[in-house]
Amino acid sequence: MMNDRVPERDLSRLAVPRWGRLVDTGDRYEPYRLVDADGATVAPVAVYFQELLAAGKAATTVRSYGMDLLRWWRFLHAVEVPWNLRDRRHHERPATAHRSSDLRA
Repeated sequence: MMNDRVPERDLSRLAVPRWGRLVDTGDRYEPYRLVDADGATVAPVAVYFQELLAAGKAATTVRSYGMDLLRWWRFLHAVEVPWNLRDRRHHERPATAHRSSDLRA
């Protein structure tokens, strides 16, 4: 459902540039780093990676999530939407989905 205030985008011709990259650092405390086109660390992703590691996730998990986030950041860059201003309506879970807190007894 489209909002009248938001113009519809034709994504069929969208070219997603190879913006940024995921860097293998070789550092066990920061195994991967997402950097932008200028080589600067993408700070919100770096914080997220640290949270994953603090929760005991493996470096391979950080890499997997990093590749997904790299694709996401490239897409946002291509559609010229800042990461913190994306339209959340398109990313919300359906009403039938259960939250993990709903499943606790």
